Order: sequence, then structure tokens, then C-alpha cells
Amino acid sequence: MKKRLALVVPNQLWHKFDLITTWNIPPRTLCQLGACVEDIVDVKIIDAQNDKMSIEEFQKEITDYDPDFVGLSVLSTEYADTLDQAARAVKEIKPNAIVIAGGVHVTTKYYDVMKNPDVDYACRGEGDYLLRELLTHLIDGGPLPTQGLVYRDGDKIISQEKATVPDLAELPPPNYELVNVDDYTHTLPRYGPGRYPETPGICLTVSRGCPYECSFCQVPMISGRKIRMHAPTQIVDELELLKEKYGIKSFVLYDDNLFAMRKQAKELLRQMVDRKLNLKWHVSSFAIFVIDDEMLDLMAAAGCIGVNVAIESGNPRVLKEIINKPIKDLYAVPKLISGIKKRGMYVLANFIIGNPGETWEEIRETINFAENCGADYVKFFIAVPLQGTDMYEMARKLNAFEQDHEADNPKLDWRFSQLKSDEWTSKDVSILRVYEWDRINFAPDRIERTAEIWGVPVDKLNQIRQDTRRALQAEAMNA
Repeated sequence: MKKRLALVVPNQLWHKFDLITTWNIPPRTLCQLGACVEDIVDVKIIDAQNDKMSIEEFQKEITDYDPDFVGLSVLSTEYADTLDQAARAVKEIKPNAIVIAGGVHVTTKYYDVMKNPDVDYACRGEGDYLLRELLTHLIDGGPLPTQGLVYRDGDKIISQEKATVPDLAELPPPNYELVNVDDYTHTLPRYGPGRYPETPGICLTVSRGCPYECSFCQVPMISGRKIRMHAPTQIVDELELLKEKYGIKSFVLYDDNLFAMRKQAKELLRQMVDRKLNLKWHVSSFAIFVIDDEMLDLMAAAGCIGVNVAIESGNPRVLKEIINKPIKDLYAVPKLISGIKKRGMYVLANFIIGNPGETWEEIRETINFAENCGADYVKFFIAVPLQGTDMYEMARKLNAFEQDHEADNPKLDWRFSQLKSDEWTSKDVSILRVYEWDRINFAPDRIERTAEIWGVPVDKLNQIRQDTRRALQAEAMNA
């Protein structure tokens, strides 16, 4: 009789609700992980986040399934508490279960994760092969994994080198039978713009890695600098399965830099056209500096209806010296955006303000650029220097942190600044972000278009605006 593995996503609401960062995790990653091990263990996915479970309901799921192993996946250090809560909940009712932690938070903060005695092992990096090797070791006495495992040896915490999967094409296809796909296809995992173009829809991540060196980004720490993607034929096969078996009408690509692999990306687009998928789709992270006319024409022909571009700053010095974004000609961006829109695709644009070493005038310059770059909708994010990034070191050297940045789990919040400078305070930047976002996107001549992009009526959009302002006011009062 096979032993049992529960793959778990804790509920972020056990910690807090945040309009910006509270989101359901698309099922593909755990379905892929399950497919890698389902021949040696029985697998059950327990998505406490998507199913809005209380801790007590989660414990009942664990009790009913009675797993030997529990894998906990947490995306962001912002929700680190939910990992500890889930591990504690498991051990309270099943103390002999082996708890294995993984995900982005664990990869970047594995030493802190292992300080929790309720966590038996941590996976550093990509767990597809690692989890299988660890389970084989625990079940059959096979060799200990040699990459990616973090474990205890007496009082010592031992960390192996990060695990990566060199060739994603060698992985088995995700087993969507492990979840009820319908539970994920009618509501976008994350609230806001970039919604499913049509429901039912699904989110996919079909590549890993990033070759660029943006100062704020942890992706190279998580999945390396080499971009790898599933074979184009595999991706289109998966999309056909999702369309024919589950009735998918659209999808959103969540990849960090899929289109930076120009040759492979174009081949993917050609196959989507040739095989007549007829699915609408949106790109949530699109490197505007890699596009060319052929790429845009293929995207439009393959059903793309919108892209989210990360411009980050409207000031050349900030872009080059602080953020290190590889946009060579900032002032060519409006023309590139125009080229995307001419092909019938809408454009969302991301900007970061409140960077360490950024002046108030440079922040205002970014606001002005965002308003006039031609994007249909703009998003402003607060600079958050994550541990292990170049931006974190910049902020530390400039003494720009307003709080204890060396705590095990420092406060992380992409709505409210935690930095300061000689020219501005954290409150200055937090207030500016909300009110300029409101002013630009919801002006009388833009609000109807914004409502269309969000997929909500104007009155609902106005409620979201009001809630955003109130959240800012509540934070200011508690600061």
C-alpha cells in the first residue's frame, strides 16, 4: 500500500487580506509536482487558500486524508506566518507526519524556516526532482538528495546547493486530475486588471529563470539566470487538453520572461496559430525591450488581447543606476506601447517609486511618465528591498530602512513604504502612490476604459478606489 502525500497551499487569510498581494495560487505547479511523484505515493492537493478554509477545516482535511507526508508551499515571505500556522496545525493532530516546506519563501529564507521545529525538511529551489528523491529516501532508504535539501544534523542546519531542473521538457505534464479545475477557472487568482479575457480561464507558468539583473528582483535567486521553458509542442498540447477536457476559453501567462526566449516564443506562437487554438490570452509580465514587429504580429494572430509591461521608472538615472532595468532608450517606450495597441492589444504598465537613493523630483518624473506613456492602465508599486537583492544592499548602505530590516521575517508590504530619505518619508511615498494611481486611472476620460480592463462596473470600481484610500488612512493611523 502506497504512503500518502498531501500537497498544501495554506490560506493567506490566516495572516491578513491584502488587495494587492492576497491571491490564489494557480494549480499548475502543484499538479506538476504531483505528477512527478504519483507513481510512488498517493497524492492529494489541499488548497486551503482557494477553498477559503479555516485552520480547523484544514485540520479536518488532514485528519480525513491521514497523510504520511505533508508538503507546504508558500509563495511570499509576506505570508511566512501561514507556513508556521499550517505546520503547527499538522503536528497538533498528526505529530508523526513529516512536514516538507517549499516555495519561493522557503527558497529565499530556508534557514529561518528550519528554525521552526514543526518543519522537518525544506526544499531550496525547484522541487520537481528533489521531492521525488526525498520521498524515495524516506520510504525505501534510498540515497539522500544531493541538491536543494535543507535538513537538520543534530543541532546543525545543513543546506545543499539550490536545486534546478535543467530541461523542463523532461518533466511529466501536470496532472490536472489532482484538482477540481472548475474551482480555478472562473475567478482570476489575483484581484484586479489582467483578468481572464473570457471565462472559464486558467493561469499558466511554462518557463523559469531570468537573465536580467534588476536590483529589486529575487527571481535569479529562486530559479536562476538561465531561462528554460517547456517545449512549445508540450505547451500547446496542454492548452488543447485544457480546452477540450475542461472547456477553457482563455488563459493568462504568468511567466517572468518567456518572450525573452525569442526563437522558442515565436515557435510557440506559430504552433498556437497553426493548431487553431482560438483562445484569448493575456501576458502578465512582458519585457518590452525584447519585442519586434514579428513577435507582436504573431501574438495578435495567436489570440493575445493584452500585455503587462514592467517599465519601473520614468527617469533614466533611476532606471540605470538604481533599478538596473535593461531598457536602453526610455523615451522609445511610448512608441513601443503604441505599436502594441495598434495590433488590438491593451497595455498595462508597472512602475516602482520610493527607491533607495531616488529624489522626490525623480519620483514625480516617473508619475508624469506613467501618465503620458500611452498605457491603458498604470500600476504603482512601492519599492520593497528584499533580502538577498542588490536593492536591499543599497538601502542598507544608505541607512534608508525605517524598521528592523534584519528581523527573521521583516514586515513586507507592497502598498506602504518602509524606506526614507532626506527628501521624503515613507508616508509621503505611500500617500502619493494611492492618490496618483487614483487620479490617473480614474479620470473622467479614462474610467470607462479602466472598468473594462478590470471587468467590473464603474460603481464597483469606485468602491475599490474608496477601499484603497481607506486602507491607506488606516495604515497611517496605525503607524
